[in-house]
Amino acid sequence: MQIIEISPFQAFRRSVTTVMQVVPKELRYVTILTLLGGSSPAIAIWLNKVIIDEITRLLSIGTTHNAIALILSQPLLLSSIAGSLLVNLVSDAIASINNFVSTSLRVGVARRRHRSR
Repeated sequence: MQIIEISPFQAFRRSVTTVMQVVPKELRYVTILTLLGGSSPAIAIWLNKVIIDEITRLLSIGTTHNAIALILSQPLLLSSIAGSLLVNLVSDAIASINNFVSTSLRVGVARRRHRSR
């Protein structure tokens, strides 16, 4: 077996081509999950900003006698809190699923390499 000298870019291109041929479905899933997982911190930051802005607005009014009733009467604050919790749960789920799919992708590529020998 002869060793071929190739550039890092050519090696990267060959690797991506091999993965696309061997496990295209898993590669698609990893790409989508990575994009979704990458967008969740930005969404969480925006929701936390909305929560802070709403709480600041409510505190500037000066009525904090019954805080729970005040929070429950503010739909934007309530939905932002619920959205923040949901984004954190979904982000954790996406990370777990992405790990599983990445493992599946690695196993598929390893099987292909083993068969080609």
